[in-house]
Amino acid sequence: MRMRKILIVHETRILRTLLKTYLISELNDVVVIEALTAAEALENFKEQKFEAILCGMQFKKTDGVHIFKELRKEETNKDTPFIIITSTGSKENIAHLKENGIQHYLISPFTAIELREKINTVCDPRQWRTHDRISIPGAKAVISMNNDTIEADVINMSLEGILCDITCTKSYNDLLNSTHITVIFPPQFENTKIKILWCKLLRVNVFSWNEVYFPKCTPEHMRVVWQIVKMSDEDNQKFQEICKKVEKENKNIEAVKKQ
Repeated sequence: MRMRKILIVHETRILRTLLKTYLISELNDVVVIEALTAAEALENFKEQKFEAILCGMQFKKTDGVHIFKELRKEETNKDTPFIIITSTGSKENIAHLKENGIQHYLISPFTAIELREKINTVCDPRQWRTHDRISIPGAKAVISMNNDTIEADVINMSLEGILCDITCTKSYNDLLNSTHITVIFPPQFENTKIKILWCKLLRVNVFSWNEVYFPKCTPEHMRVVWQIVKMSDEDNQKFQEICKKVEKENKNIEAVKKQ
């Protein structure tokens, strides 16, 4: 699964943390990089490619418009969507941004959902996703961890990656080191098994913690993303057949709705 890399440029730590929290809670395919100053942001512009940039309006020695103009000089990120965060939604301020080439903005305060929608608007992962994801209620993943296993619900899956919902009673470290996953599809797909997927853990979002051993809390309810590194030709064929069945079922449902 390809991850969207997002740069947050803001001098205020609390606001950077809030933005990062919003992004991680609403999107399961983002990697967030933070920059405290314009100088840090410019260094990041040169070193790595981003899918989107969130930038504050006011800085001690510069402003967001100046940072935007400097960004456009860097070949790596000259076309990267730039979202400016401003507390002023006046016609004059918006006109000023647009006159300087800034088309995307968020007027604070805003919600996590508004931020998610803005990010998905400027960098929709569906536009460059190689393989479509499928969601099959009842599909299970059996995750192998150091001679032990744990079962999880499959939220969605593609040939590139798998997203699972886990209530973990095992060691968190064991989960981080897991590399093999077996997927079991529900009865309508003949309980088909994709036996062994070689995977690489990409992201963990923790929804709740086990506080029994407080203050040494351990994750309890999580959403976990794995990148699929290798799938056998046989399992690949099985998955493609399941995808065709899902697509056919979805078309039938749409046809019924239109009647």
